[in-house]
Amino acid sequence: MLPENIKAVIFDVDGTLLDSLDVWADSDRIFLESLGFSYDPSISDRMKSMHYISAAQLLIDEYHIDMPLDEVMNRIEDIVRDKYFHEVPVKPYALELISECRRQGIRMCAATSNLRALAEGALSSGKILPCLDFIITSDEVGSSKDDPEIFFRCAEKMGAAPCDTAVFEDSVHAASSAAKAGFYTVGVFDRHYAAEFEELKKICSRTITSFEELIRKDV
Repeated sequence: MLPENIKAVIFDVDGTLLDSLDVWADSDRIFLESLGFSYDPSISDRMKSMHYISAAQLLIDEYHIDMPLDEVMNRIEDIVRDKYFHEVPVKPYALELISECRRQGIRMCAATSNLRALAEGALSSGKILPCLDFIITSDEVGSSKDDPEIFFRCAEKMGAAPCDTAVFEDSVHAASSAAKAGFYTVGVFDRHYAAEFEELKKICSRTITSFEELIRKDV
């Protein structure tokens, strides 16, 4: 389990609680092909660590799309919404870990760069949302996870100091931000960031390939 001093947990959503990163790459492809562009998978690789607005702007800039930013975001959101609400699976053993945290009286929240509606829809479908105290998005904070402000906001709202708060992240840039700010960081393996997992190990207080490692003593 987690160290005894941990009083609060901040979960990333996409790639950490949810196995959802395929949805975004597929939505990029569908959106670009609908406009007659040839999809290059490397564009999705570049966007996977970006804030939602920045990712949409990159598509506009790279493909010279003659469309307002809001319309690009709305079209992509339309593509992914149904998958988020009905198809995106929860990572194995995430619910079991959350249940154990609740049993121990550890407060929990989610910090995401995704849109609130999408995160809430998927977490609700996966039965996680009712277990969380709240969700905070990068939009609401006004900065990406390269800035630790979102983690500070979460910890403050849960009444915990950074050193007594665990941050679960699958991406190097977010984990690095939290670690430098003094949080206990747990790096979560996701196949989309497999090439970066060794770097994640160097940054985080602990890394796991599955939530099962935190709830079973024999794993």
